[in-house]
Amino acid sequence: MDNKTSLWKIRKILTEKSDGWLDFDNNNDIENHILRSLGESIISRVKKDSIKIKIDDYDTGSQHEVTFGYNHESDTYYIGSLWRLKELAAGDEIGLFYDSISKNLCFSVLKQAKSCLIKK
Repeated sequence: MDNKTSLWKIRKILTEKSDGWLDFDNNNDIENHILRSLGESIISRVKKDSIKIKIDDYDTGSQHEVTFGYNHESDTYYIGSLWRLKELAAGDEIGLFYDSISKNLCFSVLKQAKSCLIKK
């Protein structure tokens, strides 16, 4: 497990507001671990308008296209259209890193919070 968690340069515990979109509280992590790898031209593009990037899901072995952008109002980077958020809950921890070999962002669920299901 240590090897798996050491790969993930960006870790985030999901909150209720993580509904299809992931906002990142720490811009330095995004800039140092993702944007730096993508290059200066991508950084300026993302600051102006969102872009589409490929993301590899390490848990399912699948690849998806997501929106990566910058929200000027909240001064945060975000990933949109994240397919797996619907099946995740508040308290779950996800990890991201940029794979310089595949040139894709990589995603994994690192920990799942114990959830209590309430039946109605």
